This record gives sequence, C-alpha cells and structure tokens, in this order.
Amino acid sequence: MRQYLLGPSFSGQTTFTVSKKESQYLTRVLRIKEGQCFAGIDRNGTIWDLQMESVGKESCTLSCQKAAEGKAKQTTDSMPSYGGPFPRIFLYQCICKGKKIEQIVRQATEIGVEEITLVQSRYCVSDFSNKTEKTVSVRGERLEAQIKEAIQQSGSPIATHIGEKTIKLEDLPKHWNDRGLAIFFHQSEISQQTSLGKLLETVPISTPIAVIIGSEGGFSDEECLFLETSGFKPVLLKTNILRAETAATYAISAIQVLLTEKETQ
Repeated sequence: MRQYLLGPSFSGQTTFTVSKKESQYLTRVLRIKEGQCFAGIDRNGTIWDLQMESVGKESCTLSCQKAAEGKAKQTTDSMPSYGGPFPRIFLYQCICKGKKIEQIVRQATEIGVEEITLVQSRYCVSDFSNKTEKTVSVRGERLEAQIKEAIQQSGSPIATHIGEKTIKLEDLPKHWNDRGLAIFFHQSEISQQTSLGKLLETVPISTPIAVIIGSEGGFSDEECLFLETSGFKPVLLKTNILRAETAATYAISAIQVLLTEKETQ
C-alpha cells in the first residue's frame, strides 16, 4: 500500500477511528504499529499525513494532518510517484461481460481517471437494466473495492469515482453536457477521423476529456453516427484489433502520455 484511502465518513477531522475490518488490514496485513506514519488520501483527492495513534481490539485511531503542498511526508513504499499535473479523463465504458469490467475499472483507476461511468450500448452482452436492486448493489460494491485497492496500491492522487447508475448510450451527450473534448474509439473507418495526437495538439491538460469505449462488439454504425452528430470525435487506434478491456487501458494511457509529455516540454 502506497497510501490509505480514508472512508466516506472522514470529513477532515484531526482524529479518525477506523472500523474493525479496516483496522485489521492496517495492523495485521500491513503491520503498521502505534506511532508509525503513513500517507492517506480522502474521497476528494486531498492528501493527508496519517499516524497510527492507538490500536484496540475492535478499531484503531489515526491522527490526521493535511499534507503540506499536497505531498505526504512518508509512505509505506519507497518508490517515487508522479506528482502531476494529471489530465482530467472521464471514462465512459460500455458494459463488458464477466469480470472484464472489474479489470477495466481497476486499471483506469491506477492510471488516474477522474470518473468512470458504465454505458449500455447495442452490443453489450451484459444488461443490467432489468437486474434486481441487490444484484446492482453487489456489482457496485465490487467495483468500489477495485477502485479502493487500486488507489491504495498505485498511490494515485486522483480519487476516482464511479457513476451511481448505468446510462444508455443515447443519454451520453446529455450526461457529458459538453464539458470539454469528447472522443470515441472505434476499430473501423469512420468519416472525418483524425489522429489522437493531432486532436490533442492544442488541448490544455486541464480540459475535461470524455473517452467512450465500446463493449466486446464495439459500436454499431448507427451509434457511431449518433456520437459524431452529437459532437464526439471519432478516433481509430493505429494498432492491432484490441479487446475491449485492452482498448480502454490503451486509449486513456495514450491520452495521459500525450498531454503530460506536452505539459512538461
């Protein structure tokens, strides 16, 4: 663990009591002792210097101090981490079957995506529109667990969030609400395509960017036309045919590299 993700009940208090399960993780798995300092991050992305103040049978107490200049004094990992700036990437991922979606969420979080929204499109094998509330809740808990683990292991300063609801592809333009550049990736020839590098050439790193990735079957021609006419820019990845879970990681990684490299030149 490079940093500890503080629970949703944390709101900036100087001392914070950790529940039994989380206490066992910190004290038994990570072997953090009383008096030991380590890094933390809250749900808003604020970095905190934490210290194990006391350990009880059912919980432990942390002392919390906001990190100076947004950088923790000490982590449980000696490897250096990138301090930013990070592009503001919003991933719209069409639902994939099985545990593929968990893999996508975990990897997107490690990379530093700001928000992940699941999308129901024509070729999605999985359909959650008619699932019970319990099934949807369990899926949400699994994805939240993937995000938490990824933030703690990667040390990402971006507190990735996942949308509460799955949206339909036809509702995507309204959901995005023209907040910035919107890109969709499709492995076929689409009119008015441009290269990713050319598209990002004049885009500031602070610009919100929507990245739309299809499910295993990609997008239909009608969906591509709908996205284009809604202002989403089509991009063809100049590589082999990629699986949906690979395409998401490849696309957001390429965007992050292009923008951060341009920023540091």
